[in-house]
Amino acid sequence: MVLRRPVELAALIVQVTDTLCPTRHQLDSGMRVAYARRMSVLPKAVTVKNLLICAGLYYLSRWIVFPLALGYGKLTDRKIFSGNFEGDVVMPLVLHVPIALVAAGAGVSVILLVDSARPLRWVMFPALLYAFFGFLGYHWAHPPLLHDRVFQAIGALFPAVTCVLGGIMASRQRGTSRATPSPD
Repeated sequence: MVLRRPVELAALIVQVTDTLCPTRHQLDSGMRVAYARRMSVLPKAVTVKNLLICAGLYYLSRWIVFPLALGYGKLTDRKIFSGNFEGDVVMPLVLHVPIALVAAGAGVSVILLVDSARPLRWVMFPALLYAFFGFLGYHWAHPPLLHDRVFQAIGALFPAVTCVLGGIMASRQRGTSRATPSPD
């Protein structure tokens, strides 16, 4: 088919456009449409449910960490951190181990509870909550120096990273357990 006039070209463009992007009237008439983009399979209720699961796991983990931190505090009591590296890097890691352990458990729980084809994406929500709220709650008597901010950043990001790592380990374990054939 050779198009000789611009009018024929314009008519062909309109015909192709109507086929690919039907109007509401054409959709109501029962015409089947092949969409260029895949429609979302999950309804919005599942998304809200997943958000509530992630937020609830974060909230529950913050309650669980209190008794664990009390016991861990008894173990690390009277530990002296000398030097800049120990005081700025090692100390926030040691102080935030209970939160990091519970955060890893929250990451595993998200993988197991979220109803999604890609549950690892949902682990980012509680990890972002750990990172965001980890930066809050610091009050300085003097303007903070660089080592104070390093302490704060490591303390905030350590639980977030362990949450993601717990989710990655759980998704790999979950993926291998699904791929392994049953002995039946």
